[in-house]
Amino acid sequence: MSELISFFLILTVILIAIRFFIAQNSYEKIISFYFIFTNLILLILINSVTNFDAILDVIILLFLLKLMAVLFLLFNRKKI
Repeated sequence: MSELISFFLILTVILIAIRFFIAQNSYEKIISFYFIFTNLILLILINSVTNFDAILDVIILLFLLKLMAVLFLLFNRKKI
């Protein structure tokens, strides 16, 4: 079952990466970047033996990644 989930996560990363390179809008690129790294983190989490502390660390990393994307959009002075 883990192999099937890993396959679909890798497929999702590939499809979102294609969307990232096709996107004309910076907002689409930022959200694609976030989704790619979210899926990569989930892939690493699924393929490794973890405990609750590691899962909590991953949740914190995902929150910080989303926060960086939002702050970039808020404080970007150039017109996107």
